Amino acid sequence: MHTGSPEQLRRAEQRAQALATEIAELLSLLEQCGPVTAKGGRITGLAVTIRRTGTRWTATPDRS
Repeated sequence: MHTGSPEQLRRAEQRAQALATEIAELLSLLEQCGPVTAKGGRITGLAVTIRRTGTRWTATPDRS
């Protein structure tokens, strides 16, 4: 829950939207290499898995 001022909330929302746009663009680039799926807290692409690890997102090679 946001506890700052309305202006701080607007800035945070704008930053979140900008980051989400960047992520979508990167996922589109990743998809050019092969299929990309998202399920159960994981995003998988050609030879890579992106998952939540603790407090961060990590990308690891997928050799399965």
